[in-house]
Amino acid sequence: MNEEEEKELELLYECEDMARVNQALKEAQGLVFDCDGTLLDTMPIYFQSWSRACDELGLSLPIERFYSFAGVPVHDIFQTLIDEQLSCDTIITADYCEQVKRRHHDDLEKEGLLAGPIDIVVDLARRYHGKIPMAVASSGWRDHVIDGLERNGLLHLFDIVVTTEDGAVQSPKPAPDIFLVAAQRIGVCPTKCIGFEDADLGMQAVKTANYLYASDVRLMHMYPRNVEKRNSTISDNEEKENGDDAS
Repeated sequence: MNEEEEKELELLYECEDMARVNQALKEAQGLVFDCDGTLLDTMPIYFQSWSRACDELGLSLPIERFYSFAGVPVHDIFQTLIDEQLSCDTIITADYCEQVKRRHHDDLEKEGLLAGPIDIVVDLARRYHGKIPMAVASSGWRDHVIDGLERNGLLHLFDIVVTTEDGAVQSPKPAPDIFLVAAQRIGVCPTKCIGFEDADLGMQAVKTANYLYASDVRLMHMYPRNVEKRNSTISDNEEKENGDDAS
């Protein structure tokens, strides 16, 4: 399959996925969005703060493992890493690790590294603002979620924001709790809601909550990682062609 055929296949796949979203939107009475990696492109910045924190703490978190933890609360990730990588008599706690990560995240923001919106998803939220109730359901720190949405001029789009810090959320993703609470608070039956996610655990949570449709935003043609991958492929091909011409 050549590059042009691959692009056509990607566009077709996007159209098929968006067709399912658009079909579900005809019946939907509520929309619920994850935040990190769905509404806001936080993941690259988060990985930097995780890397700095883990270096300081003597922990290891390769980028593939980092993305596999998407949707898991920060405290729980650190506890997993501590259990796996540190001795049983360590004095380092997940609470302390979380404080270290917060510090590094704040440092990155002071350096000017701020997450912007994921336009392909945000455009949809803007389109339905004021038409049907919408919520955010995030495993992130509530203050960071609120600040990120507000800084990007998005907070007003949503009727409520639910995070795992909310007492009504008994279990984090992949449990359905956060999506059930979000649906309840916007007054919409889960079977009439569409959930938007960028993580496997989040997708599982949406489906377990029995939502009308679970949209995996990673399949969208203009999702940032997909755009980066295409641009990288184009750049590699151009370098190869220039090399061939030089020889």
